[in-house]
Amino acid sequence: MIFSSVPFLIFFAIVFCAFWSLRSARARILLLLVASQVFYGWWDYRFLALMWFAIVVCHAAGRMIEKNIAPKAVTITAVVLMLGVLAVFKYFDFFSESLLGLASSVGVTLSTPTLEILLPVGISFFTFQAISYVLDVRKGVIPAERDIVHTGLYISFFPQLVAGPIVRASDFLPQLRTEKVFDSTQFLVGMKLFLVGFIYKSVFSDSISPFVDQVFADVGQFDAHTKVMATVGFYGQIYFDFAGYSMMGIGVARMLGFELMRNFAYPYISTSITEFWRRWHISLSTWLRDYLYIPLGGNRGGEAKRQRNLMITMLLGGLWHGASWNFVLWGALHGLALSVHKAWAGLTGAIPRPAMVAVLWGAAAWAVTQLFVLLTWIPFRAQDFGDTVDVLQAFVGVSAGDTRAAIPYLAVLLPLFIDTLMIGVSSARLRLASRLPTLKPQVAAFVLGGIAALALASMPLAVKSFIYFQF
Repeated sequence: MIFSSVPFLIFFAIVFCAFWSLRSARARILLLLVASQVFYGWWDYRFLALMWFAIVVCHAAGRMIEKNIAPKAVTITAVVLMLGVLAVFKYFDFFSESLLGLASSVGVTLSTPTLEILLPVGISFFTFQAISYVLDVRKGVIPAERDIVHTGLYISFFPQLVAGPIVRASDFLPQLRTEKVFDSTQFLVGMKLFLVGFIYKSVFSDSISPFVDQVFADVGQFDAHTKVMATVGFYGQIYFDFAGYSMMGIGVARMLGFELMRNFAYPYISTSITEFWRRWHISLSTWLRDYLYIPLGGNRGGEAKRQRNLMITMLLGGLWHGASWNFVLWGALHGLALSVHKAWAGLTGAIPRPAMVAVLWGAAAWAVTQLFVLLTWIPFRAQDFGDTVDVLQAFVGVSAGDTRAAIPYLAVLLPLFIDTLMIGVSSARLRLASRLPTLKPQVAAFVLGGIAALALASMPLAVKSFIYFQF
């Protein structure tokens, strides 16, 4: 089910009413567990077995680690099993075909098997949650969960199951043990988040996506201006699509009494690539930091090792997004940019600047950062290296003096500028956000009802999947 579809709205209305009608905390948890299975099984019920494999493995591993039964071996086995699931379902054909291509390039003919398995929706997200649970139990961050129903709901909780945010067990499991009391304020906050995310997805992202998809499906048949505009369009589309999903998921969870971490913090106002990764897909960037970068050594061991650890983290982060060398390139470029920025910041960070110079410096830093992000979205979206080079060449081929050519680009980005500059960083937004929950329930319901009507009226006839479902 897609959050912006009618079936999901009906599904959630039923779950919401049933959840708050039940008085037993155990019954509510069981309801959410069953609802999560229905939600995931809606795509393909066969993959429920795969998700439950992850649940059983991480639950059993946690219990064995707590009982001190070969904790190191159990931890390694559980992590390897989870990574093995990813390797088989997501990366087997990729590495098989890459090996075949490498052998062919040196004149060796190989016959490698391919599985051609349908990629399960959200597999990267629920396997990462399973891995983090086992590692947190091993490190003593959390006690092992004794109730497999709780573990099952942690892994399969439907608001964030298929595209995040990636939830930590230390944040989620304690919420299962607290009494849930319906709170109209929290309900209104959740409704507001869901409706804003709904508009992000249905009004902005889905309006841009047909044009972007058409161009990137066959970039060779379009001129330079069209390719550039499609790239600019994707720069906005991916933000509205993914941030919209995250807001809707967080809003749904909030209406059920659960709090999930924020996943986006207006990344397109960033003035450095380091700041960008503090604001973009926060749950993934912090996961990679805590479970990959720091275990590799983090900042310890000198500058060379820090840069190595950073590059490995971003390369694997790129590969996490998809089984393609384009994603590896995307991760490598961001890893290189992070390394360069950290070195640059170490050299220039202590230099005092007059106020006007600081403003101009900040503006230039923002422009350079966003141009880099924009250009690196090309390998992320393009189908292969050839298309990536083709679109990059289009940026060189566009005449900087043709001011009329900039109009379509600005039109595509207008919603993004309004959201980021007029809403995201303005004091007016902060005042509105702080006052909305304090309005009388009747007034707040009227306001949110108007937003809901706008969202439903803008709903496209054909509902498009979220971009991150493929990851």
